[in-house]
This record gives sequence, structure tokens and C-alpha cells, in this order.
Amino acid sequence: MTTESLKNPAAAPAVDPLALAAQHYENFPVGSWLLPKAARRHLHRIYAFARTADDLADELRDAAALASFRRDFLLHLDGACTTPLFVDLASTIRECALPVILFTDLLDAFAQDLLVGRYDEPALFDYCRRSADPIGRLVLRVSGYSDARLMHLSDKICTALQLLNHLQDIGADLHLRDRIYFPSQDLARFGVTEAQLRAPHANPAVRALVLYWADRIAELFVAGWPLIQQVRGRLRLELRAILRAAAAVLAMIRRAGGDVLGVQVKLSKRRQLGALLGGLVLRGAPDFGGGK
Repeated sequence: MTTESLKNPAAAPAVDPLALAAQHYENFPVGSWLLPKAARRHLHRIYAFARTADDLADELRDAAALASFRRDFLLHLDGACTTPLFVDLASTIRECALPVILFTDLLDAFAQDLLVGRYDEPALFDYCRRSADPIGRLVLRVSGYSDARLMHLSDKICTALQLLNHLQDIGADLHLRDRIYFPSQDLARFGVTEAQLRAPHANPAVRALVLYWADRIAELFVAGWPLIQQVRGRLRLELRAILRAAAAVLAMIRRAGGDVLGVQVKLSKRRQLGALLGGLVLRGAPDFGGGK
């Protein structure tokens, strides 16, 4: 989408969610072909909503545009407007009986990104609760699941995915957006300074911090893995593929010795395809590492 259409979705042409997804690199599949066509349609609409709002915060850093986006979204729930992005999403919300709070939580997290650049641990996990966990809950609901126990397992996986993205982007988040998501207490404990996070390569202190959080993220993935055994059909394949991709990213971080500043941690198309195929044929949990 153009800058103008991001700021004013009502004036933009209809969004093609598949094209929007293709414009953004993602380590993890977004409504991949492993899922049924109907579920993919709904999830691509949700992705288009989240991606557009996230770009308003991360790329344009425009609080007013994000607030306007929120107002338009809420108006569409009452059928008051005709913006294609929101009309399609409102149809998905009605058809799948999706809680609106999951969408407003996402918008709250994106708005927070424009105001908060440093975190302690409780604040970090609260941010993940709103910026990541709603996506997993929406995936489950679109797929016909509403059990609270499954939602709790999904939260562990989604929080881990969010933290993994932050870990691989720890340098870029500081350079481009003046954000450090990982707790200030941990930076102090490992002796990591902001200047060190701006360096072209990670020093031993930064590497230790990164590997510590890689282990914690691995523990969350392990804790959430039982979800995969408790859902059925093609959703199980999709989730297995996502977690295989996550395990591959963790392995890349460890092979780099935690130097996420000097090594681009990004799955190639080949590795992404391997994760998808692994979701089809490999039933067991991948090795998330960490030795715990």
C-alpha cells in the first residue's frame, strides 16, 4: 500500500490480502496453503488489518492516522462505512463470531509502540499479550475452537513468536525505532549498554543476553507444543509448520553464537518451504534447543 492509502484506507482501492502479505517478509507462514480455503480467506483479511495498522505505527509513525484507522474500524462494525478492508473484515468477524477486543488489543499495542520504547519484564509480557496473543486466538476461533485451555497454550506460542521476532531484530528496533523490548533489568544484569546494541557485531555481553532469551523463548515453545496435539486436521499441520520455522530461527541464532547484530537471522525461501513440508510429514516436536 502507498503512504497515502495507509493514512486513508477509505480512499484506497480494495486491499488484496495475499498481495499485502507478499510485500512483507515473514519468518512464519501467514494463512498458508496448509489451511482450508475458507480459513485462509478469513485469516488473510485479519492479516491485512493487522499489517496495515502495524505499518502506520512502525513505518509511518503516525499516531493520528492510527487513531483514525481505529475509528473507521469500529464504525464498520455497525455498518456505517464502506471501506473494502473493513467491510471484508466485518464480514469475517460476524461469520466467525470473533471478539472485537482481540482487534482493539492489537490496535492498543500498535499505539503503544509510538509511546513506549523501553520495558521491564511485566510490561514486555503485557505488550505481547496484546500484540501477539490475539492473533493465535483469532486463528483458533476462525478454525472453530474456543476452549480456554487451548487459548492459553496458544498464548505461550504467540508470545514466544513475538519475542523471537524482537530478538532477531534487536539491533534494527533500536536503530530504526528507538525501541528496546527486552527488560532493562536484563540489560543491566548482563552488562549490555545501548551503545553495544548499536554496534555492527554483538560483543560477549550482548551474545549472552541473546542466548539467555533464546533459551527462555524455547521454553515457551515447548510449553505451548501440546496445542498441536489437541487441534485437528489442517490447522495441526499449519501450527507444526510455524513451530518448525521458529525452531529453525532459534537454531540460526545459536549457530551465530547470539550475534544477531552481525548476522542476518532470516529464513530463506528454501527453509520456509522446508518448514511447511515438515508440517505435513513430521509429527514430533522440533528441537527448540536450550538444553533444558
